[in-house]
Amino acid sequence: MIRRSLVVVATVLSLPCVAAAQSAPEPAPQQQPAPEPANQEKQDKPENAAKPAKQEVVTLDSLGVHVITWDANIEGGFGRAFGDNHARTVSFGRIGGGVMWVHGQWFTTGRVFYDLSNFTPGTFGVQLEQMHLSSGVWIQVGGGIDVEPRPMGMLSVGWSVLGVEAQYRSFGDGGIGPAIFAKLRIPLGVIGFALANRK
Repeated sequence: MIRRSLVVVATVLSLPCVAAAQSAPEPAPQQQPAPEPANQEKQDKPENAAKPAKQEVVTLDSLGVHVITWDANIEGGFGRAFGDNHARTVSFGRIGGGVMWVHGQWFTTGRVFYDLSNFTPGTFGVQLEQMHLSSGVWIQVGGGIDVEPRPMGMLSVGWSVLGVEAQYRSFGDGGIGPAIFAKLRIPLGVIGFALANRK
């Protein structure tokens, strides 16, 4: 009888402990990381790999080029002289050299030249030129004096190697007047600069 009473008491005393143990949340089982597929690394590589930087178009403007360099130029023209008793077919050839200032897309040139035409065996002068590289448009203005000596002035505009030149000068027989030429221009200085700086 005493033994049965002790068992009942022990059972009653143990009930709170059992209840607490039953109400306590069971620790969550530790999850093992899922094994990555063998080809996962290969699949991720193209996405994670560093992409090559996009190449930008490099221009003289973006480089901020400011250079002083040499210049050389060859020109030739064929056209018509106008004026009283002076209308006739005329032509000329010209070589020149000087200094060229490159500032971005703009090429500014100052040069001296020698001009041979059917007006005179020689004309010496100076010429200024402004050219825009991307568009290819250029303009020239200049003047000189021939071997007689007689003055000459010129204005020329064009695109790439082609242009039109107007001259006002002496025709060698005492008359003076205008002449218009279709002109071919070979800018050796610009060509040389482009070849020396190509990537």
